Amino acid sequence: MKSIPHSVIRTVALSEGLRRVLKTIDDGCSDLAGGFNLPRECYTDPEFYAFEQEAIFMRSWLCLGRVDEIPEPGDFVRVDMDDEPLVMVRDSEGEIRVFTPVCAHRGHVLCEGSGSTGRLFRCPFHAWTYGLDGHLVAAPSMNETVPLADLKAETSLPSHQVEIWNGFVFTNLDPAAPPLTPTLHKLTAALENYHIEDMVSMPVAEIRDCEWNWKPQLENGIEPYHSAYLHGVLHDFAHVRLTSFVPFEEADGAVYHPTGFYHENAGFNPTAQALLPIIPTLNEEQRKEVIFASIPPNLGFGVVPEGLFYYLVLPAGPGKINLRIGHLYPEESTQHPVFEHLYKIAQDGLVIFHNQDASSTASVQRGNKSRFRQPGRYSFQEESLLQFYQWLNIRYQAYARTLDDA
Repeated sequence: MKSIPHSVIRTVALSEGLRRVLKTIDDGCSDLAGGFNLPRECYTDPEFYAFEQEAIFMRSWLCLGRVDEIPEPGDFVRVDMDDEPLVMVRDSEGEIRVFTPVCAHRGHVLCEGSGSTGRLFRCPFHAWTYGLDGHLVAAPSMNETVPLADLKAETSLPSHQVEIWNGFVFTNLDPAAPPLTPTLHKLTAALENYHIEDMVSMPVAEIRDCEWNWKPQLENGIEPYHSAYLHGVLHDFAHVRLTSFVPFEEADGAVYHPTGFYHENAGFNPTAQALLPIIPTLNEEQRKEVIFASIPPNLGFGVVPEGLFYYLVLPAGPGKINLRIGHLYPEESTQHPVFEHLYKIAQDGLVIFHNQDASSTASVQRGNKSRFRQPGRYSFQEESLLQFYQWLNIRYQAYARTLDDA
């Protein structure tokens, strides 16, 4: 964790308060019977949030979207990881690149949203222009002070590592970070029959200014304990009693678990049945389960017999996030005669679950602000929650050691 250039590291001193929080986290990650969940500071404290931005988001693989969101050269998608703007773009050779889209002149952000930039990124402030490879190609009225050739030699957009996994685009802001894919080998094997890399992306829904910390969004996606209570009869066909947990190892880059169905080919909509064709390569067991997964720190998804739904968590402060939510289906399913109608029903069904989770998560965020809130104990149905905290703790403690060694 010492490979990020010093110039981009924000020094976070380990105060006594931070040390106490880190010790509490470490103590709580022991096991289900003796452990407990995260202290309130992990969700509300600006000092801890600044620490974990360096410990987690500057050093982990971050998901920015799907390959087929940017099919043509010049197509791009912009996202913010708190105050770090990022853009994924397809270059003129068809390769996917990730840049920090900040002009080298005065720091103007080069693009917003998504779309096509053509062959160039042009800064609207002073028209400094960059190619799809990130290199400066034009800087008007600069020759009088700095020759353009010199500027071109020294100027380019910061470029970051890129890795594609099952059609998802990941980046890592640490130039020497080890690859992601080897850490996902168990999850990759579990998902092989779904052929997620070949699925077609539906338009992404943007939900902004959600007033809770980034971690509860992932917690809700992998913690089955609440499903029988918060979601009630809507989730009964995939009851928590049918959940099994996958052992977590220190080198794992994902936390996931399957939950069985009481009947084959179920779906998360008011009919409790899949509405679109079942993926033909699934085996009998996969037709009777959902796999809930997270690749921390910002991708969560659920795989069902007809497709996949996912969400990207984009932190925007200690108590705020933005979300990008998408659905994936096999290409042949999108050719169904009434696909748009059935997809809309499936989408509306998931909105019900999202709204229930959102209401609960916002309440948890408010509760965590109480100075009297203490870490709670685990249910046996929260093993995946413990695994997520173990994933976090490994990275928290490793970054703390680098600060002590500095």
